Amino acid sequence: MKAIVVEHRGDLGSLREFPQPSFASHEILVRVTAAGVNPMDWKVRDRGDRALPFVLGQDFAGVVSAAGDRVSKFRVGERVFGIARNHGAYAEYTVVPEDDHVQPVAKIPDDVGDADAAALPTAGLTALAAMNALAIAKGTTLLVLGATGGVGSFAVQMARDRGAFVIGTARDSNEILAHDLGVEEFVAYNRDNVNEKVGAAHPDGIDALLDLVDDAPGMNQVAELVRDGGRAASTIGSADVDWFAQRNIVAVNLAMPRTPESSQTGLRNLVELIEQGRLRVLISSERPLADGANALAESKAGTIDGKLVLTVR
Repeated sequence: MKAIVVEHRGDLGSLREFPQPSFASHEILVRVTAAGVNPMDWKVRDRGDRALPFVLGQDFAGVVSAAGDRVSKFRVGERVFGIARNHGAYAEYTVVPEDDHVQPVAKIPDDVGDADAAALPTAGLTALAAMNALAIAKGTTLLVLGATGGVGSFAVQMARDRGAFVIGTARDSNEILAHDLGVEEFVAYNRDNVNEKVGAAHPDGIDALLDLVDDAPGMNQVAELVRDGGRAASTIGSADVDWFAQRNIVAVNLAMPRTPESSQTGLRNLVELIEQGRLRVLISSERPLADGANALAESKAGTIDGKLVLTVR
């Protein structure tokens, strides 16, 4: 099969022939039709701790090509999507367990396209986990730092769907997009002082902070905006939980695979939101599989709004 493969340390990945993965009795073989691009993909590549060679990517949509004899939830020919951490997704085929919280998989409804499904799993489940961890509900004032990125674009929509008041940051050129997603109060990080602008508008503090971009010192600075008894979450490990606790703020570093949302049920919740018109996938562009390394370079540069998707077939 063709796949984007990393063969040696420092390799950015390139399209080449690679053995089709075998599957166990509890696993399904999926013919991949689309693969979502995530920052996690280049982070795994650059970290250099995976056994070589390996296939890049993890989010996929496709069709069940074969199934092990213990598989009961999926049938050959069914459209599915999910997370393939072990075998990768930038490939013509991948393998996933039938039921596993680290590598969840679910059926794709008829009215959801493959590109949208492939763009959903990692970013969508992370946003869903953030909404629950931050107890986002009607009347919550939420600040999302990085409101037009992959996770941010989902988080803004989910928060608005729950009745929250959403403040969002992005570069000034994305103001219209941010408002279109549901941001009610926009702050251009490249033009405005976030703390000054938000602090002036919300002198009593905000209820919740979702920081998708800052390192620990940066997050601590923005935390001045969170009211006593508020909540904060980081998706990149920047929350000093003890530091926040001393300020009576409940903080969490979200590791999505370890959350309850990383599950077949979580994936179903995402596609139900799409079917009901309560969530839409912001796809920046669709690229051929051969363009995988270039897509990762754009993701790493941090210039992508929404999601990049690789079209496999």
